[in-house]
Amino acid sequence: MLEKLVTWVEKWVGHHHAHKALAVVAFVESSFFPIPPFVLVVAMLIHEKKPSWIKIAMVGMISSVAGGVFGYFIGKFLYGYIGAPLVAFYGLTNQVAHLGQVFKDHVFITILLASLSPLPYKVFTLSAGLFSVNLFSFILASLVGRSIRFLVVAYLADRYGIRAKKFMLEQQKVTIMTTLVICIVAILYFVSTIN
Repeated sequence: MLEKLVTWVEKWVGHHHAHKALAVVAFVESSFFPIPPFVLVVAMLIHEKKPSWIKIAMVGMISSVAGGVFGYFIGKFLYGYIGAPLVAFYGLTNQVAHLGQVFKDHVFITILLASLSPLPYKVFTLSAGLFSVNLFSFILASLVGRSIRFLVVAYLADRYGIRAKKFMLEQQKVTIMTTLVICIVAILYFVSTIN
């Protein structure tokens, strides 16, 4: 499944709308799309007609941050319709409120680390909206973190080519497993606090 999605994303590499495709993938990945835009960044930079790695990084970063803001508003406005009733049903309102307060108290560092880490950025963008964290701090941290991440990935892809692609695919598999483990630990934690 992952390989098929990667292949589909990579089909845009040689297209004359490759930059627009990168912008769309970076935008939607920040709120719901499973494939990170870095796959397309690497593929574009190992293509024979490779563009400027700095330009690619900037397109990805700007689109990713814009998508993060979109994810923030999804979390902020849709939580009341979907998430809140579920949280109340399971009696976890106090626990979620506590997590929200921790997030609000450390929003800049949380979003900065999320922007740099291999963990899915979308989890943090949606959570930021859910907990109504300071939007300015959220955007600033996203700009700093996503700039660093996209510049580093684009530079490494430009310099190391196909080896960077192999590393990205392995990293994505590790990220999926890490996310699964984090979700299981979080569920176990919530279940243990109920009793």
